[in-house]
Amino acid sequence: MPKIKVIDRLNELYHKSQKEPLSPEELAERDSLRRIYLNSIKEQFKMNLDRIEIVDEAGNVVEPHKKGCKH
Repeated sequence: MPKIKVIDRLNELYHKSQKEPLSPEELAERDSLRRIYLNSIKEQFKMNLDRIEIVDEAGNVVEPHKKGCKH
């Protein structure tokens, strides 16, 4: 499901919840959509971090530490 549709549906469920309780199916859908949305935000954040280059004072690109590195 495209991100905008996820957000639109989450907003619909939110507004409905302000008027009446959500059904168990709607609560499950809301939780699933929240996970989808948060995972997309995490992925975007990771992609942005992966594009960052660290440059030392001499202008050399510093290799990022690999996951699990103890430095």
